[in-house]
Amino acid sequence: MTAPAVNEGATSPAHRVGDSSSSVYMPKYSSSVIEGEQPSVLRMIRRSEIDLAIWRRELPAALSSWLDISPIGGWPSLRQVLALAEIARMLRRHFDAAGIEHCDGRALLIDDVTQLAMLYADALRVTHVHLRLESVHDNACKKFHRDCVIARLITTYRGPGTEWVAAENAARALSLQHDYDGELLHVPTQSVAMFKGCLGGGEAGVHHRSPQIFGSGTTRLFLCMNASNSGAGMGA
Repeated sequence: MTAPAVNEGATSPAHRVGDSSSSVYMPKYSSSVIEGEQPSVLRMIRRSEIDLAIWRRELPAALSSWLDISPIGGWPSLRQVLALAEIARMLRRHFDAAGIEHCDGRALLIDDVTQLAMLYADALRVTHVHLRLESVHDNACKKFHRDCVIARLITTYRGPGTEWVAAENAARALSLQHDYDGELLHVPTQSVAMFKGCLGGGEAGVHHRSPQIFGSGTTRLFLCMNASNSGAGMGA
């Protein structure tokens, strides 16, 4: 697939890709990162030159409000390989078992996770996803890294989002790790990102890590999706 021409005359913080109605941007700090205001931007992770696609979004107010007051720190983790048709049913069972009450917020979260799974499966052309929904109290994946997957979908429903570094800072970040004090970029809370992994082609990629929250009293609600079969591909 040939990438649309970039408007070199853009004066905003990012170059607009394609026509004015596309709302898709290529940030000036990286030619391998694409951002957009529509979920279709996630599909652009298929392109060989794209290592990170970010859908900048905000959740419905009813869902955000419910998550803000919910005791997510006590929610059990869910990790399971599921067909798309199984996801909503499994989430309902999971929440029932955890004693999470039936309400509009819960229904909206189930619907959102299901819709993100459909977007992920469409982008990678897979039928099953390995889904992980968990509350995180510590630094989790605290080192800068690339994942050994084709591409990984992540979103942080509550709490700080995933940290990453532009390509020009990657070598220093990998070398210094915890002592890295250079520029840090973040996937905004509630936004959705597709990070291309080591199995997705290319040598550079975008290096990222979990936000450093240990000892802060902060809890994140984090969703991650991988292709259930590492041999699955991103066909054109």
